[in-house]
Amino acid sequence: MKQHSMVKSFYKKAVEILPIVVFAVDETGKLCVFNEAAQNVLQIPPDAYDRDFSAICPSTEIVSLINKAVGGLKRIVNLNERFFLCHSFQIDDKVFTGCLIIMTDVTEMEHIKLQLLEAQGLKDELDTIIQASFDYIFVTDGKGNVLKLNDSYTRITGIKADEVLGKNIYDLVKAGFYNRAATIEVIEHKKTTTFTQTVKTGKMVLVTGNPVFDANGELVRVVTNGRDITELYNLKQEIEQAQHLRQHYQRELQKMQSEGSEDYIVASPKMFEIWDLINRIAKADSTILISGESGVGKEIVAREIHRNSMRSDKPYISLNCAAIPDNLIESELFGYEAGAFTGALRKGKMGIFQVANGGTLLLDEIGEMPFYLQAKLLRVIQENEIIRVGGTKPIPINVRLITATNRNLWQMVQEGKFRQDFYYRLNVVQVQIPPIRERKEEITAFVDYFIGLLNKKYILNKRLDPLLLKRLVDYDWPGNVREIKNTIEQAFVTSPGQIISEIRLGPHQKKCVSTDDQPTKNPVLLKEALQEYESQLIREAIKSNGSSRKAAAVLGVSQATIWRKAMQYGIKLSGE
Repeated sequence: MKQHSMVKSFYKKAVEILPIVVFAVDETGKLCVFNEAAQNVLQIPPDAYDRDFSAICPSTEIVSLINKAVGGLKRIVNLNERFFLCHSFQIDDKVFTGCLIIMTDVTEMEHIKLQLLEAQGLKDELDTIIQASFDYIFVTDGKGNVLKLNDSYTRITGIKADEVLGKNIYDLVKAGFYNRAATIEVIEHKKTTTFTQTVKTGKMVLVTGNPVFDANGELVRVVTNGRDITELYNLKQEIEQAQHLRQHYQRELQKMQSEGSEDYIVASPKMFEIWDLINRIAKADSTILISGESGVGKEIVAREIHRNSMRSDKPYISLNCAAIPDNLIESELFGYEAGAFTGALRKGKMGIFQVANGGTLLLDEIGEMPFYLQAKLLRVIQENEIIRVGGTKPIPINVRLITATNRNLWQMVQEGKFRQDFYYRLNVVQVQIPPIRERKEEITAFVDYFIGLLNKKYILNKRLDPLLLKRLVDYDWPGNVREIKNTIEQAFVTSPGQIISEIRLGPHQKKCVSTDDQPTKNPVLLKEALQEYESQLIREAIKSNGSSRKAAAVLGVSQATIWRKAMQYGIKLSGE
């Protein structure tokens, strides 16, 4: 018994000197050992020895810990806003049987833990925000060593994270990853900077670098954000290109509108019929095939169709298929993506179909269209969409298509040189322009028209000697209206005086006709010749059209003039 008391006294002294809470409760639930720290923390009275612990301890958590202490138990307990790490040990030996409790104050550690958890939460939240950024975020230390970047960096630049993480920005620029770096500008100038950066993958990025300083004003971080402007730059280039082309064609359109249809001359029954036809078909959007010999005025007819259509305020574009090499015509029509072929513009290019969108496109010399391209063009007409060379995405278009040719397309179909399905798709409405030799009534009108244009251009007042007119009418003009224009211009600019008295005809201008070839000038004979020619024109117009009103419309004069001239020349009129 004495030995037991000595041991108990030793335990008591031992636990008193410990800076932690120590107490023991025997198997009956009585407090048998406790130190001063336990007395202060658990608010145990000094005379608590051999008293029931549950009756004197205010903490139910401690009481519960004692009751559940089997084989050792560890728990954090909150006492009066302080945290203790509690260890409970079940003891069963000759000296003592019960539960030993050791409590260590971990309040500061818990606060630090909470701060760490809070900091980790903030870090996780910040990482989530950085990763959610549509722009890329690129972080280096004050010396340019890459510390962090988000997933958008790889998406925008095409450069993988492991290619740059841990590397120095100066080395990356030297290795050709970027043409310049905002990080370097910030390091060297210690201020925010913004500019356009080109990445090795060809992407263009708008970057902004921002410095981060510590409390001493030292640069510790550089944060750069970047936004992909490659598509914006390409779009800007396309818009500028489209605006340039549209301005060009808008000027052409305004010129057409200001000139009206003066260059579309109707002075023959055949051209009056065509004029009536094109005014009817202009209102629809049907595909039109204009055929006729070279130089008859197919493009003038196409322009007149556009001018009278619902698209008259939209672009009108003419493309000569024979003037473009076979290997370039597809890209010219449909455009191409960046890098589609060697020599392509770096930003790609819009095609003629896109530029003409909403308006009218004339494909002249359609018979020269390469056979392989006819199938693609057929699909464009049917689907109203194009695919650029090197591209995969269809682009919708809305274009009124007019084609023209001086070749026999049906014969080409029979010879296997032109697709039959393409021919039928183009030949919805056909306009056949007769050669000038079949409408000689218009030769005089064209001569007067071209001389008038040249006088206006050069501010002169030249005129053709009437004695040459019959020779011009008698000539067949194999080059049609274009040959008339060129011939009159040659005579106009080479004539020394105000009266054009000599004209060279033929493809080599070797056939010269002049007033010297005519009989001696006699005012009476000249007047009679002109009257005879005028009478012939009126007779043919009345015969072809059946009435004085229609004849007047064809000849471009009033009905009263026809009546008066008919009476003068003894021409019999019938109908209105």
